[in-house]
Amino acid sequence: MPSLPAFLRRLFPPRRRPNPPRVEYSYTVYWTRQVRGWDAARRAAVRAALLAVLAQPGFESNAYERRYQVSGLDDMSHAGASLLALQKVLAAFSNHD
Repeated sequence: MPSLPAFLRRLFPPRRRPNPPRVEYSYTVYWTRQVRGWDAARRAAVRAALLAVLAQPGFESNAYERRYQVSGLDDMSHAGASLLALQKVLAAFSNHD
């Protein structure tokens, strides 16, 4: 016969903390899908514009707040963590070329 504490643990399992969001992974997957369809010239142009944005004073790698626009990328604002993921993906593609 199982012990009372074991029975109670099965009946009332301890609460677990939710996993933190994997923002970097999600952004990396998104940008990999986007960049795959770009030619080398567009990747180089976006990378140059992106480096200018990343070098701005006060740039913050925030997870969700869309503050930054990159010329030549699209007409949307992006979060800092998203742009860092894009930089990583562009570097990987440039090493592959």
